Amino acid sequence: MEKEKKKEFPEENEILLCTVNRTVGPSVFITLDDYNKEGVIPFSEVAPGRIRNIRDYIKIGQKIVCKVLRVDELKGHVDLSLRRVTKKEKKEVVTAHKRAKEALVMLGLTTNKTRAEQLAKTINEKLGKLGLAILLQELTEIKSEESLSKLKTFGFSQEEAKNFLDIISEKIKEKKVIVKTKISLSSKASDGIEKIKKVFETAKPEKKVPLKISYLGAPNYLITLEGKNYKEANKNLKELCSKITTKAKELHCDIEIKEK
Repeated sequence: MEKEKKKEFPEENEILLCTVNRTVGPSVFITLDDYNKEGVIPFSEVAPGRIRNIRDYIKIGQKIVCKVLRVDELKGHVDLSLRRVTKKEKKEVVTAHKRAKEALVMLGLTTNKTRAEQLAKTINEKLGKLGLAILLQELTEIKSEESLSKLKTFGFSQEEAKNFLDIISEKIKEKKVIVKTKISLSSKASDGIEKIKKVFETAKPEKKVPLKISYLGAPNYLITLEGKNYKEANKNLKELCSKITTKAKELHCDIEIKEK
């Protein structure tokens, strides 16, 4: 299989983990951690409104999540925004980097340092940046036989693959993830309270997933779901929100799904 050519620059709208380097005039210079390139955030893209003291928002050496606005490869310029990153996007990027570090540690426990680095390099070359995080996620969702075969495509020996899977199983078998979203649900009908109850009673997920609906004060509610991983939990949450929205519209209730 031909190796994927490593990108030297990010794409527009890509969400990245960055490190703050310095401020010069009305600009913040940062390092793009996944590309080892420098980018710039104008103060206007750090936060809305006038910024009197940039240290109230970011500090030198701080890890931040940014959105790519423009890329000029000829000039080597990358313009970014901090304020345009949603909470969900920030959480996903931070989680992916955390999982990549966890996978690298697990690789180190599987074999010697040199071999672990070699395997990590192959994985990232084939799967792209954060390839270790992608692989770790996939391995938690497929059967062990498929996992062994998959690892061998990255150059793992039978013994290395088995050891790696054993370590993954031991490290993450008890882990659970929790996803949440806030919704606004109301009805102007005389029996509005009963309609709202019906929305929640009839829109529960078919699968047996840990679910909690909390009342935050009219018209807001908090939906909390638990899952084995973020992909599964977010999928179940999306399906639940879709069912709730459909039922609410049937009963002529006003509904808004707010940011997770």
